[in-house]
Amino acid sequence: MSDRSGFLSAIRNVRSSNRLLCAGFQRDLSALLDQELPEDAARRTLAHMEVCTDCGEFFQAIRLQALAHRDLAVPGSLAKRLRRLRGQDLFEGLTDSEIIRRLASALYQLGKAYVLLATDDKYLLSVAEEPVVIDSFRNDEASPVAEAAKQTGACTCSMELLKSRTDDNLAYGRELLEEALRLKPKFAEALLYKGFVCQVQGEFEAASQSYHQVFLRSERLTNRAHAAIQLGMLYDRAHNYSRALRMYRWVLASGIVHRKPNFAFVLFNIVVEHVSLDDLDAAAEMLQRIRLQHPQVMESAKKWLRDSPELLSRLKEHDPCRSEFEASEPAFFAA
Repeated sequence: MSDRSGFLSAIRNVRSSNRLLCAGFQRDLSALLDQELPEDAARRTLAHMEVCTDCGEFFQAIRLQALAHRDLAVPGSLAKRLRRLRGQDLFEGLTDSEIIRRLASALYQLGKAYVLLATDDKYLLSVAEEPVVIDSFRNDEASPVAEAAKQTGACTCSMELLKSRTDDNLAYGRELLEEALRLKPKFAEALLYKGFVCQVQGEFEAASQSYHQVFLRSERLTNRAHAAIQLGMLYDRAHNYSRALRMYRWVLASGIVHRKPNFAFVLFNIVVEHVSLDDLDAAAEMLQRIRLQHPQVMESAKKWLRDSPELLSRLKEHDPCRSEFEASEPAFFAA
């Protein structure tokens, strides 16, 4: 909040609240804070907060307290203030700095979950099918959602409702990611996902800034490689093929493809940039490397090319490129 008085008022309301929490939500939130299978815990926590107001408000209370502590808007110990909330055993024995670190991680995982909810139909379906057990209600009075859930002991999120709120979910995911970064400014994974959200929302310069921070500052090679690939895609989108090629070549030179073969797709990205630069001989050399060293990427490349008829046509017309595909599938261009 930009208004200090409004922020302090919200904090006071949080302190005086008398919320009851569902046992399942407490377990999942605890697992999320402890980074135990965080992606699963984030999905279940997200689904629960979508249908259980009390638990959603409790998590909002934790967020407000952490941000107030970070911004020094409310003096005093964060650990002491959190003990005034129900569920205080989540932070038993932790220092303020450890609480901040864990909350930053939880906010990142939940922000990522909301972004996937907005951009990945498979993930949306998994959230919609996630059973949510509601076993505590404010003032012992069940809400309409909880009343309906009583019949089976569980309820689920409406897929139609979740899909109708795609823009809201994306915005909320970005808000959570930005909060994670306020608590932990150099959080590379959160920066990567924030960059992705900016891309989806058409803010390409902001996306580039997020990726550059990770590429230049992260100590983890995996994060730097992800950032380099995303920057390459942004440069390609801007038709700056030479710069895109340099980013993909950096990924290859870093050696991460040997450590983590799932990054091998970057070799095909290099092929695409060579074609865009009208250097088809170089494209053919890279295709040969893919065919001999990464056959699984060659199989994926065939699928990608079928969705890119213009690129497929250019490779077909260049004999060395064509021969690389026909070496593994003679009838590929005839299909």
